Amino acid sequence: MGHGNGDLDQDLVLQVRGGHTDSFRPLVEKYWIRVKGLVRKMVHDDSTVEDICQETFLKAFEKLDQFDANREFAPWLLRIAVNLIGEHYRRLGRSLKLVPLDDAVVPSVAPGPGDEVMSRLLFDQCLEGLPPGYRMLFVLRHGLMLSYEEISQLLDEPLGSVKVGLFRARELLKKLIVASDCAGGGAEGGDV
Repeated sequence: MGHGNGDLDQDLVLQVRGGHTDSFRPLVEKYWIRVKGLVRKMVHDDSTVEDICQETFLKAFEKLDQFDANREFAPWLLRIAVNLIGEHYRRLGRSLKLVPLDDAVVPSVAPGPGDEVMSRLLFDQCLEGLPPGYRMLFVLRHGLMLSYEEISQLLDEPLGSVKVGLFRARELLKKLIVASDCAGGGAEGGDV
């Protein structure tokens, strides 16, 4: 059921706490791609992505004594990554609010290079057009496959806010895809 996975993580955490620092390496190897996937969707500079990933694991190692070994390791680790992404946004003078107040914050999406745009590139472009808070929710739910409850806990947001935010994120993403598809797909003549 996946419970064994948590037991392995718990064993590794307890080993590190017991002085076997090499036991942290398997946790890095296990979760690096997951953390990097989240950070890459939120930050676009490759060196900053690497820095945030490294800092995530460094902070996790330094604060491992604060981790409740009876809980899952992944949400705790991802929370550190989310906090570091938030710090990055604040340094840039931007916000990582989960629920923007109005749809006007959604930037317009420039059309792709016409027929050469593959659907995946279109989707990624539209995902980039979402406000950062919505993009974060979407990536956590559909990219990392976290449950609503896990996202709520991870972001320290009420479950209802997470559900509403995800609904709004999906609706905005649909609008962006339709707008991009029409702009890039050459729907000038319309359907006849």
